[in-house]
Amino acid sequence: MAHHHHADSGVTTREDLDVRIEQCRTLILGSLDGFTDERAREILVPGRPSLLGVVRHTAYVEGVWFGEAITGRPRAELGLPVATANSWKARKTDTIESVTAHCREIHEHSRSNLVDLDLDDVVTGRHPRTVLSLYTHVLDELAWNTGQLDILRALAESR
Repeated sequence: MAHHHHADSGVTTREDLDVRIEQCRTLILGSLDGFTDERAREILVPGRPSLLGVVRHTAYVEGVWFGEAITGRPRAELGLPVATANSWKARKTDTIESVTAHCREIHEHSRSNLVDLDLDDVVTGRHPRTVLSLYTHVLDELAWNTGQLDILRALAESR
């Protein structure tokens, strides 16, 4: 499997992207540290998701882009909401433990779906796109969600 290399770094672009996504995953799951289920579910900004809702949404993002887009399997079959709007909502039965477990399961599926693919490979799921395109989209979304979680944590801690 050929990978693009950063000049003189010895690190491939693929390795760099994988490290960055793992860093986001760690930050996202860590955003729930020290919170109870009730506090993590609390709506801190009217009309916006809770901490738990944002974390839940990150599993949806990976499930869509590293699951559905690669395998072509429908969202419902992957255990994901069909509508994006529903991915932000913490369900009544959600707990920090259940959402964290769901995220970790999605992370494993993502890794498994990507393992044999090169960045230049084209996946045909719903729409043809390169694996590099999937990586950059997921990394962008996870970074954005990490920022949201930082803001929500700061609001929660200031109360």
